[in-house]
Amino acid sequence: MPRVVAIRLPDSIYRELEERARQEGFPLVSDYLRYLIMRELGLVEGDNIEALVERIVSEKLREIATGEKIEVVPPDLEKLVARLERRIQDMVNPWTAKIDSLSSKLAEAIERLESLEERVKSLEEALESQRRREGTIARVQPQQASERKEHYQRARRRSAIERLREQGVVFEHDVQWLRDRDAFFEKLRREGALILDIGGERVAVDRAFWENFREKVEQLPTANDDEIKLLLTDTQYTLFQRLKEAGLIYFDASKKAWRFVEEPRTE
Repeated sequence: MPRVVAIRLPDSIYRELEERARQEGFPLVSDYLRYLIMRELGLVEGDNIEALVERIVSEKLREIATGEKIEVVPPDLEKLVARLERRIQDMVNPWTAKIDSLSSKLAEAIERLESLEERVKSLEEALESQRRREGTIARVQPQQASERKEHYQRARRRSAIERLREQGVVFEHDVQWLRDRDAFFEKLRREGALILDIGGERVAVDRAFWENFREKVEQLPTANDDEIKLLLTDTQYTLFQRLKEAGLIYFDASKKAWRFVEEPRTE
């Protein structure tokens, strides 16, 4: 909000200001004074603008009256920079929130697109299979129709369980973009995956991967982390670290072997 600053001046000084304003091309003395102030401020509004304006005007008037050059101390640049940073942050924050929202929507759209791609691919395979069969068999027997339906349903599920078998482990934080993670882990459990609770986080593990992992961990002869990292795959090492952090495995120094405290709780 603009403020008004009133100053009492002797006539001689006011006439000098009028003359200088005219020479500088200002029709009003007030415009000339405002120009001087803004020039000294570097067009930047300070934290205590009223006091700063009063000081600069007073020093300028004394300079005009005495003919002596008076040094004007500039505003505190650190305060100005801090204030500018706060204003920029206030401007950026709403856009950051919008970007986060768009990222979430984009992840959801990608998930749906992948699902649609899988369905289209499965449908194309099923239709191609049907065309081949209809070219050689004029009449489809009930048993054959049932087999074709089952084949279509299997092809339609390039499922999460198949992906889990490929990579061995899925941590909940890796699929936080899923809209319904409960349904995701429940589906994996129904299809045979082992769902562990490790430190409050759900972890889906392929059962064959888990058996192999347990056997390798129990045979580790060292507690040195660098050596363990060389003996395990990247995925196994990540799961090993999570179990160790959750206190579910420990190194038995007397037997020089790793032991599971207990079987991780399953859902």
